[in-house]
Amino acid sequence: MPPPNCSVAPSYAAEAAAASLLLLECALGALGNAAALWTFFFRLKVWKPYAVYLFNLVLADLLLAACLPFHAAFYLRHKSWGLGRASCQWMLFLRSLCRGAGVAFLTTVALDRYLRVVHSRLKVNLLSLRAAWGISVLVWLMTAALTLQSVFLSEDECPGPEPRTGSSFGLIWQEALFFLQFILAFGLILFCSAGLIRTLQKRLRDPRKQPKLQRAQALVAVVGVLFTLCFCPAFLVRILLAVFRGALSCGVLSSMVHAADVTGSLTYLQGVLNPVVYCFSSPAFRRSYRKLFYTLTLRGRKQEAEAPGCELRDSYS
Repeated sequence: MPPPNCSVAPSYAAEAAAASLLLLECALGALGNAAALWTFFFRLKVWKPYAVYLFNLVLADLLLAACLPFHAAFYLRHKSWGLGRASCQWMLFLRSLCRGAGVAFLTTVALDRYLRVVHSRLKVNLLSLRAAWGISVLVWLMTAALTLQSVFLSEDECPGPEPRTGSSFGLIWQEALFFLQFILAFGLILFCSAGLIRTLQKRLRDPRKQPKLQRAQALVAVVGVLFTLCFCPAFLVRILLAVFRGALSCGVLSSMVHAADVTGSLTYLQGVLNPVVYCFSSPAFRRSYRKLFYTLTLRGRKQEAEAPGCELRDSYS
C-alpha cells in the first residue's frame, strides 16, 4: 500500500508529454497502417495464412489509432474524463482489446515464421486460409474475453492505463493482464528468435536457402526489437511500483506514477512501428511505403506523374 495520506501530485510536463506522444502515434500509426490496408486490398494477389495474421494486425492498429485522440484528451484535461462513465468504459475496453490483439498477432507472426523455418515438416504449416481466419477470430474472441473486465470499472477508475494506488479487482486484473501479455509474448518471441538462429547456423551453407532464412531471421529480430522498445520501459516501471510502492515516499511515488504515464503511452508506439514488419514480409509493402513517401514530397509528386504504374507481387513464403 502507498504511504498514508499520500496523493499523487499532478505533473503538467508528464501529462503534456504523454498527450503529445499519443497524438503523434495516432497520426503516424493511422498513416502507415492505412497504406498497409490499401496494399492488402489492391496489391497483394496471393493470400496465405501469414498474410491473414498481418491483415488482422493492421486492423487492430487502425482501431487503436482511432482511440488515441480520446486518450490524449484525457491527459490534456489533466487526467479527467468528461464524456460519461459508459463512454469511458467502452473506450478503455476497445483500447485494451486492440493493444492486446496487436500483441497477440505480432506474436503469431513470429511463431509462424519459426514453425515454417525450424519445423517445416509439421502439418500445421499446411493450414488453409479458412483455418487461418478461424485462428484470427479465436484470437479476437480470447482477447475480448480477457479485457471485458474493463467495462465494469467504476467511474473513478477510468480511463487511464497508468498504475493506480487502489486495489479493486478491476485494476488488479488490468495490471495482471498487462504483465501476462508482456511475459508470454516476449518469451515466445525470444524462443522463436533463438530457434531461428540455431537453424540458420546449421543451414547457412546452402546458398538456395540463405535468402529465405535470412529474411525470416530479420523479421523475427525486428519483432523482438519493436516489442522491447515499446513495452520494456512500461513493464520495468510497473514492476518497480508493484514491488516498492509501500516503501516509497510521496515524492518518489508521484515521480514513478508520472513515469508510468509516459512509458504507458510508449506502448502504443507498436502500432506505428509495425509497418517495419510488413516491409520485411513482402516487397509490395516496401513499394507502397516508398510510393507514399515520394507522394508526400515535391520530388515524389513529379516522379509519380512521370513513372508508369507497375504490378506488385506477393512474396510470402
